[in-house]
Amino acid sequence: MPVTYQIDYLEFPSTDGLKTRRFFEEAFEWSFVSYGPTYHAIEAAGIDAGIQGDAAAATDAPLPVVRTTDLEAAQRSVELAGGVVTRPAFDFPGGRRFHFREPGGCEMAVWVSVS
Repeated sequence: MPVTYQIDYLEFPSTDGLKTRRFFEEAFEWSFVSYGPTYHAIEAAGIDAGIQGDAAAATDAPLPVVRTTDLEAAQRSVELAGGVVTRPAFDFPGGRRFHFREPGGCEMAVWVSVS
């Protein structure tokens, strides 16, 4: 089966995840699922998205996240195309991902679901 890639998540960095969450709740009436004190998954935003309130884990700008069927193949493809891994693969609830910077400077991530 061929490896597939699809942008399916957007992560918003925040210096105060709770304030950002409250803003989105009030401004757009979105609901949330919290995964600990600093991460809030956004529901009903039209795309799966979350708020990263942990300064150590947050990126400088919103983080587009690409879903794949093969994380190792994705990393090889990213590196062969000139991308630079900025955060090695790590586990998180429901999956595994790595971050990279594409040659134009945008930081992105690739993830795979882990059952």
